[in-house]
Amino acid sequence: MIWNPFKKKDKPQEETQEQSSSIADKLEKELDALPAVFKAKLKDPAVKERFMNIARRMEADGVNFKSIRQMKKWMKDHEQELRAEGAPEQQHVETVVHEGPRIGRNDPCPCGSGKKYKKCCGAGK
Repeated sequence: MIWNPFKKKDKPQEETQEQSSSIADKLEKELDALPAVFKAKLKDPAVKERFMNIARRMEADGVNFKSIRQMKKWMKDHEQELRAEGAPEQQHVETVVHEGPRIGRNDPCPCGSGKKYKKCCGAGK
């Protein structure tokens, strides 16, 4: 038999079964192929769930997961809404204000040792 590069190949059984499986199953199968940075982050259940939700939305929009170009295009088109979903709430930060008198380097140390601050408690600063 002569090899024909233009002949359509029969799809293996694994591929047809993979199409019917869920996103979670696909992710578990592909987890070993991911870089270590992503593996570590996907151990967090919240990150993993967000990743799954994005993958489900991509699948619903008909994105081919084997095409990096299609996935990047989808991400670029939906960038604003993905950022809005993933942005944590802003926490209020209060400025710390020192109420006591300012201690100079040459002032006596407040610990009561009788030494200058720069030679006592301020030596490592």
